[in-house]
Amino acid sequence: MYFYLIGIDYKRAPIDVRDGIYRERNAIVDFWKGLDSQGHAMLVTCNRLEIYGVTLYPDDAFGNIRRFAGRFPDFARYAYIKYDQAQVFRHSLRLASGLESQLQGEKEILKQLDGWGHTISSHSIKNMWSGAISISKKIRSASGLEEDNGNLASLIFNDIRKRLGESKAYSIIVVGTGKVAEMIAKHRPPEAHIRFAAHKHYKRAEELASRAGGSAIHLEELSNAIAGADVLICATSSPHYIINKSHLKALTAGRDHPLCIYDLAVPRDVEPEIAALDGIFLQNLDDLGSIFSRYNESKRERVELATELIEDVLKVGAEVFYDKYL
Repeated sequence: MYFYLIGIDYKRAPIDVRDGIYRERNAIVDFWKGLDSQGHAMLVTCNRLEIYGVTLYPDDAFGNIRRFAGRFPDFARYAYIKYDQAQVFRHSLRLASGLESQLQGEKEILKQLDGWGHTISSHSIKNMWSGAISISKKIRSASGLEEDNGNLASLIFNDIRKRLGESKAYSIIVVGTGKVAEMIAKHRPPEAHIRFAAHKHYKRAEELASRAGGSAIHLEELSNAIAGADVLICATSSPHYIINKSHLKALTAGRDHPLCIYDLAVPRDVEPEIAALDGIFLQNLDDLGSIFSRYNESKRERVELATELIEDVLKVGAEVFYDKYL
């Protein structure tokens, strides 16, 4: 079997490009379903979209990539491509270990990949990912990455404190009920009151609000609720903008600080033009690069050790690696 992958991530494609590509997800899925191949699987996270494929012969893999590039030229323009099992497996180990994440060493990516792995229909790709996840858990433990508790929610809360003041109580509205919202509910600091806004998943919003000691609101109430909020965090899976200028009409001019908006979704939830409005401070995932960089620098030694361990696995094999380090 011959493995290959093509993908884009935050390092190769700016968020404007990723927005457009993510909105074509259904068309991308249909394209790969229409190919005569031994199997494929598509991975989608907030900072990457990757297609893993397997064929009987290398020429078939090259042909599939060429056809995909012709159909989706914007994707191909920014893509990275990995051919053969060794390259694909190395990338999988790095990804599962958190080394390719914006927040290096994060635990959330491993949980996400573990769940995604169970949905893969291709037996060959599923087996490869099962091995990558199993080995990466050992690598995380041996390198010390598993001891880190850094996460996106904690970094966002730290940034809020710097902007609003350490001792100030503040009101946060979270739009979305997925993994990011769950992290925010779990890591809520005592000074924050959080409201979770949702439409289809209102019961889930109520569950998160109960966990965070906050409240839930319907999406239709969002415009009025924003007027009294200090922070708006958006993290939905919507293919369209959730927040536009009409939501900010009730924003009062007498505020003593801007409304801080964190758009953590890809495609983005917040209309980018909102950043030009008075009284608004808008950041998306790319804008948070300096925050991620400071965190990643603090984990540099552990990341370097994990990188070395991955190369050891590829050089000597998993069984020898286990005997040597575990």
